[in-house]
Amino acid sequence: ALPVGVGFGISDAEAAAKVSRIADAVVVGSALVKRIAAHADDPAAGRREVAQVLAGMRRAMDQATTATPA
Repeated sequence: ALPVGVGFGISDAEAAAKVSRIADAVVVGSALVKRIAAHADDPAAGRREVAQVLAGMRRAMDQATTATPA
């Protein structure tokens, strides 16, 4: 009866979509921290990349959870 969140191995849209089919929540942490760290010299670029990654994950999860099972 409790909601289940999964947060291990979620590094891209494909993984987020797969997990969203079986969990109530998808937790993303280290994948975003790595992207922020990669742009430590340009925080604006880091924010843009994080926004792009999250938008891609959101689209993939929406598609995965609204798709009709085969």
